[in-house]
Amino acid sequence: MQENDPTNWGIATWALAIGMSLLGGVVSWYSRIKAGHPLVFNFVEFLGESVTSAFVGLMSFMILDSFGYPWGICAAAAGISGNMAPKLLSMVKQAIEERFSYINGGSKK
Repeated sequence: MQENDPTNWGIATWALAIGMSLLGGVVSWYSRIKAGHPLVFNFVEFLGESVTSAFVGLMSFMILDSFGYPWGICAAAAGISGNMAPKLLSMVKQAIEERFSYINGGSKK
């Protein structure tokens, strides 16, 4: 499986993986702008979401590539993962907050 090793990828493969991931994050950010989310105009939040989306999408691209999926499938999964990354982090944050609230004597939802 030497060909599935990311150290053997060319610049075009890296650009595809990171580009699709970033594009998924930008689409997520833009959809929240259209929905009127108050914090999306913050540049630092945009930058943070872009980096998060790129990381999550790149990981999904690498994982699927390691299983031998075609790069088209890997790129699509990277875009979808990049789009879902901010939502996933929000859900994890909410679950952690609820758990700490429950541990500290709050009510469980």
